[in-house]
Amino acid sequence: MGIKLFTNDLKMEKKKDIFNFLFNILIMKAAVLTEKGIEIKNIPKPNIGEHDILIKNEAVGICGTDLSIIRGDYKIPLPRILGHEFAGYIEEKGAKVKNFKIGDRVTSEINVSCGECYFCKSGQRTQCLSVKALGIFLDGAFSEYTVTPDINVYKIGHLSFDEATFIEPLAAAINTYKMSPLQKDHKNVVIIGPGKLGLLVLQVTKLLKRNVIVIGRSHLDIAKKLGADYIIDITKENYIERVMELTDNIGADVVIETTGNSGGIEMGMKIIRNRGLFCLKSTHGLMVPIDITALVVKELHFQGSRCGNFQEALKIIDKIKLKPLISGIYPLDTIKLAINEALKRENIKIIVHPNE
Repeated sequence: MGIKLFTNDLKMEKKKDIFNFLFNILIMKAAVLTEKGIEIKNIPKPNIGEHDILIKNEAVGICGTDLSIIRGDYKIPLPRILGHEFAGYIEEKGAKVKNFKIGDRVTSEINVSCGECYFCKSGQRTQCLSVKALGIFLDGAFSEYTVTPDINVYKIGHLSFDEATFIEPLAAAINTYKMSPLQKDHKNVVIIGPGKLGLLVLQVTKLLKRNVIVIGRSHLDIAKKLGADYIIDITKENYIERVMELTDNIGADVVIETTGNSGGIEMGMKIIRNRGLFCLKSTHGLMVPIDITALVVKELHFQGSRCGNFQEALKIIDKIKLKPLISGIYPLDTIKLAINEALKRENIKIIVHPNE
């Protein structure tokens, strides 16, 4: 009898081992946004197509867009796995994937395009007529694994995974000036909102050798250390008077709004010079009023810009100071805490480690 029980115990252990094996290869942990909020769930690991890559996510940044979605300002189909600033290892690759191998350290662009429409064929993939963004209309990276097309993937070289989460927003910062290149008379650039994106735009602007004024209420000391020529604390100074003082009463040649708050546009309209350039970087997720009369009378150039070229970001990322922008790192199981920290004004960038 004792031998029979021992045999049954062995069979049970083997069944458990088989179950655990199958669970680990077929199931992944993910933070899923539902109508009830963020929930940690075990869900099927995504399948890949012949041109796809499965990335084992090691680091994911919480973006302002993620926060807008979580707050309900930016409406998307739910349930959804958020997260689009990420990096990790290649876990699997499709049969027709070239130039990559299992184990490569990589990141991915956010926008998945069709490759067939007018915009794709003319090199404007972000404007694809059927574009779907990872972490917004396709499942993103607040999970152990993410599937993405091989055309979206880039090797990250010597960068740490945490540093590599800045490639996407740095590419967006560079794209500010790709969409509207600075002119010779664009000497004074005002950045409204020294958050993660604003501080990246600041560093890109300094590489272009322009005078930079940063306006905000937090992180101004960091902005100064990162190269801002002047900082203006709106809780202590009259920002309009100060900008006019610094620009010989002409106003800012260029205003870059990165706050994610509708008030930032109103501020920018008060300090931009006639025929100035107004760059919109933040996605508010809300309708925002704009003084059309002022826009017309002052003959302003308004330019929105979104994601940028990852290769260009990788070329200059060694010149960008990233560590001062990291405010905290959290495992996926504590993502609710991580989101709460990301919502705090005193923090800049919160990073999640999905496989810790």
